[in-house]
Amino acid sequence: MFESMSRVAVVSVAFLGATAPLARAQFLSQGIQLRAHVDLPAFSAASGNSCWGWVSPGGREYAVMGLDNKVSFVDITNPDAPVIRSNIPHAAGLWADVKVYSAGGQTYCYVSSETAAVGGIQVINMTNLDTTGATLVGLIAGSPTRTHTIALNETSGHLYLCGSNTNGGSLIAYSLANPAAPVHAGQWAGPYIHEAQIVTYTTGPYAGKEIAFCCCEDNGLYIVDVTNKSNMVVLGSTTYPGISYCHQGWLSPDRTLFYLNDELDGPAQGVTPTLTRIINVVDLANPTLAGTFTSGAPSAVDHNLYTLGRYIFESNYKSGLRVFDTQGAGTPLAPVEVAWIDTYPGDDGAQYNGTWSNYPYFPSGTIIISDIDRGLFVVTLNLDYLTFAHPAPLPTRLQPNARTPITVDITTTGSAIDPASVTLYAKIDAGAFVPVVMTPLGNNRYTANLPAASCLSVVSYYIAARNTTGAQFTSPNGAPTYSNSAQAYAGLATLFSYDMETTAGWSRDTANDTATSGLWERGDPQGTIAQPEDDHTPPPGVNCWVTGRTAGAGAGSNDVDGGFTAVLSPVMNMSSAPVDTRIGYWRWYSNNAGGAPNADVFTVQLSNNGGTSWSNVEVVGPSGPGTGGGWNYYEFQPTTILPLTAQMRMKFIADDAGAGSLIEAALDDMSVFSYDCVNVCPAIAQHPAAQDAVEGGTVQLSIAASAPGGVAYQWRRNNVPLVNGPGVAGATGSTLTLTGVDAADAGAYDCLVSAACGSLLSNLAAVTVAPACDPDVNCDGSANGVDVEVQELAVGGDFTDYCQVGLPNVDDGDFNRDGAVNGTDVEAVENAVGGVCP
Repeated sequence: MFESMSRVAVVSVAFLGATAPLARAQFLSQGIQLRAHVDLPAFSAASGNSCWGWVSPGGREYAVMGLDNKVSFVDITNPDAPVIRSNIPHAAGLWADVKVYSAGGQTYCYVSSETAAVGGIQVINMTNLDTTGATLVGLIAGSPTRTHTIALNETSGHLYLCGSNTNGGSLIAYSLANPAAPVHAGQWAGPYIHEAQIVTYTTGPYAGKEIAFCCCEDNGLYIVDVTNKSNMVVLGSTTYPGISYCHQGWLSPDRTLFYLNDELDGPAQGVTPTLTRIINVVDLANPTLAGTFTSGAPSAVDHNLYTLGRYIFESNYKSGLRVFDTQGAGTPLAPVEVAWIDTYPGDDGAQYNGTWSNYPYFPSGTIIISDIDRGLFVVTLNLDYLTFAHPAPLPTRLQPNARTPITVDITTTGSAIDPASVTLYAKIDAGAFVPVVMTPLGNNRYTANLPAASCLSVVSYYIAARNTTGAQFTSPNGAPTYSNSAQAYAGLATLFSYDMETTAGWSRDTANDTATSGLWERGDPQGTIAQPEDDHTPPPGVNCWVTGRTAGAGAGSNDVDGGFTAVLSPVMNMSSAPVDTRIGYWRWYSNNAGGAPNADVFTVQLSNNGGTSWSNVEVVGPSGPGTGGGWNYYEFQPTTILPLTAQMRMKFIADDAGAGSLIEAALDDMSVFSYDCVNVCPAIAQHPAAQDAVEGGTVQLSIAASAPGGVAYQWRRNNVPLVNGPGVAGATGSTLTLTGVDAADAGAYDCLVSAACGSLLSNLAAVTVAPACDPDVNCDGSANGVDVEVQELAVGGDFTDYCQVGLPNVDDGDFNRDGAVNGTDVEAVENAVGGVCP
């Protein structure tokens, strides 16, 4: 959980089961099944915080859910139907922590709070939760009025306070000999401690010792012997590259490693987002950095983590709960992400929303997640799932009026894939999704074709597959609510393009800006939780327009304050531009942090008189998509707002109109363009034509195509790429030759033409293969005049001796297969006996 504002300046394969389908569609997941969700209104609370768990002597499982105004005890014995059993209120405040202790047939919950009005550490009796509920015993006598987190060692029977408003925020111990009335037992005069894990060693050189692993903000990790509460002794300590806020961590089950998260590090500190450190603690006097790992989220913030067996369960704020495996594909020093659930669907930005903590220790396998914005989630691991990967990038642009092949590799973590279930679903514009069974290519690779769409149409598509248990999985995760999309057009005709690497006529609106800080400037941004670390342009690009380029002492140092600031494009002559001209740009906007989040807007305006007057293009915020940071693309057609003139101009306005807001904006890669629907590249001048063949014969299919730099060809039959070999020549040339054809060669043929400008599938060409003729119509093993006589009888209706075993329409007498039984069939047999087949 992040520190109070007084101390720190806050800087895609869903499991689709039988329960809670709407929730699963909203909260995407992989390897985790959402069983139930208890939202904040159900708790009559405004926000959530920490959580813990307990199993009663009667075997009932309870989630202890921390909330801004209470602690709630939720019966999750049936994970699909949670029941709130009891609530213990406290003075309202965002930060709180909860821990549970059982001894002598009694169970108590201890609750810390950053809100001084609470008065100290709450003591709650949970013993009778199965029957009469929980009761507030009172406060720990003399406990600090504000405490950020608490830790509990059940083995020694001691409660530890971290980050309180006494003892400099360092460790304070209370004896739980009488759990209803804990007694101060001692304290350590060390640095401020954010969180700690305290364990008692039973084997090895530290047997009998009680050891505290303390996360001490920018001081790093301290390892303290707390066996003697009146004389706590530091055994060792360490920091690590990029340290910013050593936040929380947990030991591996064998106590050789300590997995540690840093809440404020990221690109600004020279490390990747959500980077978790691995500290070797075999020698407690000499802890050393042994490795790092990160989640699959592109940003977000790593938070509370716990270990259980081979797995690490880490809450990652906006990117949800992430589960890592230290065995199998992973190792203890290189954990691999195997499951996740996103409890904050809006985005994965590096802000303090979403999941705060989790508790994975219920014997049933149930896991709970506490979420700041959405309350309590009850989940279970389900690591039997399918994953999808694409050997080639998925298209976002399609050639008009042409099919486009899609290929996918599907792997399983458990049950086998049902190959017959692998299906591509596609729709054009607002049409319905149409399923197409995908063609297996071997090694769990499948292919199918997106439908041909007219220029400027949008094709939406996704892939679905089942395993042999019948569970369905999709790519992208959450389909069809979420799907891939691609627009059909041949290319872009660009009128103006600005990558912001140079000034290029852009300028800040110095005459009208009112903001006192965070003014627009062009350069390489310094990242914070609200501002990008990198521009949007691919390397070697580094510059963009950004509000307050430098980070200063923290995220709030150079953000927009005291008014608005605007950046102006150069005047653009669009008087001769096509009416369907578009303007597209990448924007970054963050307004959801600080003391008054989501109180401001980002406004984009358009002028056609050089800036004398303005019309709104879009207004982002004050809440919703695009307000939590991240590069977002927006495109519009100017003629829907104003007529095109020689005096077109754009303005981008970031405004801090409210108090205490943390406002950052950035702009990059703006272009003015129109879609080209004509100049398809590569261009196919001649498509292959359908052919009829006879067994043993030859088929030739040809194509003519061109593109700057040349083209490459790949012929396919029924979506399967062909290779040269016996009977196949020219599989990667402009002419495909099949010799000695048989029934297996029949099918739908096309050719994939590839060039530097893109790829294009030819039209389909059907190849049919008819059986070679056999004049032995009486099946006596010889072709002679007797067969002519038998054919004559068949024309007259006597089929006594007529036989054509193995051919279609057996015994129908239509030897030349022209649809009629008559004299021409007799002539055909005569010719065939003479060696000439029809």
